[in-house]
Formats: sequence, C-alpha cells, structure tokens
Amino acid sequence: MRSTLSHRVFTGLAIFGLASTASFAAAVRLPPAAVDHHLHIQGPEVTAELKRMAARSPELFKGIDSSLLNTRTGADAIRVLDEAGIEQGVLLSEAYVFASPFAQQDRLDVTRLTRLENEYNVKAALASGGRLKAFVGVNPFSAGALDELRYWAGRKGVTGVKLQLGNSGFDPRSANDLAKLASFFDAARTAKLPLVIHVRSATEYGPVDVRRFLGQALSHAGDLPIQIAHSGGWGGLDEATLAALSAYAIAIEHDAAGTKHLVFDLAVVIVDDKTDPRLARRFVELVRRIGLRRFVMASDWPSLYAPDKHNKLAESQLPFTEAEWRLILNNRAPYLRDPAP
Repeated sequence: MRSTLSHRVFTGLAIFGLASTASFAAAVRLPPAAVDHHLHIQGPEVTAELKRMAARSPELFKGIDSSLLNTRTGADAIRVLDEAGIEQGVLLSEAYVFASPFAQQDRLDVTRLTRLENEYNVKAALASGGRLKAFVGVNPFSAGALDELRYWAGRKGVTGVKLQLGNSGFDPRSANDLAKLASFFDAARTAKLPLVIHVRSATEYGPVDVRRFLGQALSHAGDLPIQIAHSGGWGGLDEATLAALSAYAIAIEHDAAGTKHLVFDLAVVIVDDKTDPRLARRFVELVRRIGLRRFVMASDWPSLYAPDKHNKLAESQLPFTEAEWRLILNNRAPYLRDPAP
C-alpha cells in the first residue's frame, strides 16, 4: 500500500532509453512482467477500519485510488494479473493496520483482527493454485508481533512477513524502535520467514536513517531474503529516495550484513507521466550501480493503478535499454526462487 496513506501512513520502475522515453515506448513491445511482487487484497474488517480512518482524517487518503476502501479477494488479484499477462503475484497482507497508531486500537481486538486478516490472505494464496504467494502483515512494535510471526512460521501457504514501518509509527532515529526491530528480525531469521519492508516513514529521511536501519536492525536478518518496497522510498521519486538508495548501494558494495539477498521493488516509483527526467536518469544510474537483478517489478495495486497501467507508465518514464527492461521484467525475488536459508 502506498506510503502514508499519501505520504505518512501507507504505502505504497525503472528504464533507460537512448532517445525520448515516449519514442522508446512506441517503438518497443516489451513482454509482461513475470511477477508482480507487491499486491494488496483485504477483508471486510480492514475495509471497515480504513473507512473509519478516512472519515477521521481524509487528508491521509488524498491521491489514493478510492478502490483502496473496497474489500478485495484473491480472485480480484488474479483478474488484474490476467489483464496484464502476469504469471504470479505476491499478496502483502494489510493486517498491520489494526495495530497502527493511526487506528483506534482501544476499540479493536487487535490480536484477533490481525490473525483474521492474515488468514484471509493465506487462504487466497492456497486457493490460487500457486499463482499467488502470501506475506502475512505484522506491526513489529505491537505487543503480539512475535507471537503472530511464530504462529505463521512453517505454515502452508505462508511465504513471508510484510512490515509497513510508516504505518507502524517507526522512528528511524529512535534507538528503542531500532532495538525492537532488530529483535523482530532475529525472530524472522530463526523462523526462516523472508521479509518485505516498507521502510520510509518520515519526510526528513536520508542516508543517515538508512545506515541506522541497516547497521542496527537489518543486520540481524542475516542472509534472510529481504525486499525493500518502493526502492527505499514511499512512492514517487525525490532527492530523499535517491539519497537513501545510494546508501543501500554503498552497503551492498561493502557486503554489509543483511544485504546478501536484498532486493528492491519498483512499486509506484513512477506515479504519473510528469516524472522529472533528471531524477529518472539518476535513479536508473543507481539501479545499474546496485545491479539490475536486485530490482523486481511491483505495482502496489490498488493504491494508484492496476499492474498493466502501472508497468506501462514505468516503461514510458524510466530510461533503461530494451535489454535491461527485459531482464528486470523477468526478475523474481529470491524467496520465489530458492528456499529461505
């Protein structure tokens, strides 16, 4: 889900051309992505809570597609994959919503609702014949976080755990928050559950915050497969996202702990048809520096676009070569290729 329910709560692609991106898109017919690594369905309980949030704080949902406030099923996810010609999709559970500081937790049975929403996603994956993979959702700072993680460890239909740190109230400059996150990563490593993490949670965000996250928290994940949502940002391209991605590049170049199986998804890195081409070029340069095989296709459906529209927009805005695009479109995250360590 796109960061921040518009840049604070939720969240929630890259290509390099020789001529203009418009002429590239018109001249080249690219294949569909093999996988959409970032999709959201949701049960009626999450829908009800999001509607309550929207009624209390409508500004948080500004710019977000209204379908975010509708219940969605695994069949809906398969439908949008079929429309885009995409073989497989990764469902990222929104169960973390109930333990969010933005929710009215005092009126919610957080433990029960978290489990119920995670079951909703896992059942959808199990019913899909392998087309959908489920990540359960947890707020790592909630009282029941470790119990929820351990409950799902080793269960059929569970591929990993989704963390939405922006929605969870994470402060990257808080030693206490980083220590709690480190403990959660220790437990995830023991449980052999890969992680998809939306990291960015604040407007003031940059390399120092990434270095803290990497050194004090992610290092505890060891060789666990990790996917960083939105290429280290929260949707869109700005200087903070590029600076953060540069910090990840340095960590990878130094083989920092936690980066062996680290990949980045391209969900809503491009959010419209007016992307600053200078930012797009710098982003592509960073992708090349890090390595194209570490970037995977993702749409964050339904926050802004269905996968087909999302990917075509990315192809028209990000200047990769045709060969580079074909490689990225075919990439699969390590958790879809190899068993967790």
